[in-house]
Amino acid sequence: MKKLINVLENKRSIAGLFILAGLIFTTYSIQENSGQVKRLTNFESGIQTCFTRVNQTYTANLLGDTTSTYLTQNFQNLTEECLAEGILTVENSFQKELSGTAKLLSNLASNVHWFHEDILAPNGAKNFAANAGARDVGSRFEKIETTKDEILESTNTYKTQITNSQNVQKNFFFISATLLVILMIAEYMGLTRRRLSNNARENEAHAELLNNGGGASVKVGEIIRVALEQNNLMNCSKLFSNFHAYAISEKGRNKMSLETLVTPMGVDSKKAAFTIDKIWEDDSIGVSADNTAAIKLHNINLESMSSNVVDLLAEKLFSQGVQIDMNISETLEVCARQEELEQTLFHLFSYAINSTQSSNNGEKNISVFAHKLGDVVAFDLIHSGGGFEEAILKQRVGLGDTGTALDLDLQICQSLLNEVQAKIQLDNKLDQNGDVIGGRVKIIFKAAVASTETGINQGRLVDLKVGSKKEILAAMSSESSSTI
Repeated sequence: MKKLINVLENKRSIAGLFILAGLIFTTYSIQENSGQVKRLTNFESGIQTCFTRVNQTYTANLLGDTTSTYLTQNFQNLTEECLAEGILTVENSFQKELSGTAKLLSNLASNVHWFHEDILAPNGAKNFAANAGARDVGSRFEKIETTKDEILESTNTYKTQITNSQNVQKNFFFISATLLVILMIAEYMGLTRRRLSNNARENEAHAELLNNGGGASVKVGEIIRVALEQNNLMNCSKLFSNFHAYAISEKGRNKMSLETLVTPMGVDSKKAAFTIDKIWEDDSIGVSADNTAAIKLHNINLESMSSNVVDLLAEKLFSQGVQIDMNISETLEVCARQEELEQTLFHLFSYAINSTQSSNNGEKNISVFAHKLGDVVAFDLIHSGGGFEEAILKQRVGLGDTGTALDLDLQICQSLLNEVQAKIQLDNKLDQNGDVIGGRVKIIFKAAVASTETGINQGRLVDLKVGSKKEILAAMSSESSSTI
């Protein structure tokens, strides 16, 4: 579902451009159809006017009013010119659409011409009184009227088609306009959400910077990764995550250790001793005791550490609607290092939160419990949502080999746990039908060892001097002289 939403967000701008192009084309088509309807209406009005003139001539002739204006040559010529304009309009504007109408209009013009010829013939008025003449002129007029009706019927049919097409285009226009507005609102909301999320990451980063520069913060990797992902820099996010995982791994730490920095790799012991002695003799180089990393494991309260990490992820838990249930004894302690354990739990909970988003039944919950078994502590985390692929589970028990890699957060956890000599186990959570409804991560820590210090024969650090060899020797000499 999350991938589908990302795809829709990425295609939103393209969809908006297509809809906008459709709106422009639809607007143009509506205007063209409106022009066609207007021209057809004018054409029909013109045909009606021409026929009205023919009807006036026929009526005047029927009444025998030889002095009527309607029976003059000039009036009849104007009537025929009226029909000629109608033919010209069809040829210019509706040549393809009303090709049949153009033929009918030509027949109409021909009949009107011969109708006028019959009326203007010598003794036409006298002959008109005769039955034969009356039938001839009357039948021709009826034919003219019938042709006119056929022309108007064909134009009305075409106008109805244009009107129906125009109605469809208007409906498409309104629907497209609505979709475009929705896309614009969605784009605005997406930008607003991204801006607010970026501001939240900025505030988190600012808080970490105020906390001794953030050098020892466990949230740095998560802040930067989320900031890159929410700005659609997925490759940058993966690259940083890989680098971050490597940097905190044993191999990465060794590359940045004090021994590596002062002792060239791949040299023999004599050269190494010479290099160390040279540094020792150099007054310009002083080594601070704060730069030396602790190599021993310490007793750390597991419940307190887990609660602190959950507090760090409280915003993420709330925003994604994840419920977490912890059941760890307040006195339960494990052997670990403060930084490594905090990093491990942070990435473990981050993985679990992300996994709950793929839950099929809508449940988003995480359960954590731990108990002591002899000299080890079993830490269990069960989450809903997506579990582990079968190939990964088989690979971890030696039943198969696959190129599928663990989630990056779990890779980091595994690397950190190796440093404190802890083990991690993976399994899936199944329902009654055997379907995967979640995952389970179990970590085996060494239980804390009770302190045996009694204060007798126990050496402790009472003073620490930092500086070059010459400075320390000079200080020791002056202390010895003053003592004597």
